[in-house]
Amino acid sequence: MRAIILLILACVGTTVSAEVFTWRDADGKVHFADTPPPGVDAKKTRAGTQPGATPASGAAGRSLAEQDMEFRKRQAEADKSRAKSEQEKKDAEDSKRNCADAKRQLSALESGQRMSRLNEAGESIPLDDAMRAQEIEKARGAVQSWCK
Repeated sequence: MRAIILLILACVGTTVSAEVFTWRDADGKVHFADTPPPGVDAKKTRAGTQPGATPASGAAGRSLAEQDMEFRKRQAEADKSRAKSEQEKKDAEDSKRNCADAKRQLSALESGQRMSRLNEAGESIPLDDAMRAQEIEKARGAVQSWCK
């Protein structure tokens, strides 16, 4: 019967703003009571709170509309951060792919194998030494810009 009464008081006690005193005994155990024993250094707290506990960022003082607005703001910031992260990942993959393509092009040009380009009419024109040198310089520039 006593346990039931203590349980009921514990549930109801959290809504009551009565004063509660806390102290530690010689063994280090924490005690709670509405009146401290004489000669003990007891600290006064409110019922239903832990000693030293603070309210969670003033949530009790804000209206539901303000809390909802803050939640939506945090959610929008998280979405924006996620989108930025995904875009950075995509850009890194594109850069890596472009670097690999530029290196392959430069390697092919420097290998000395026969290569050709299409002219405006769509005809294949073999690269001569001057054209190959120009293409090699372009490829080196591409490697420098994409492979950082």
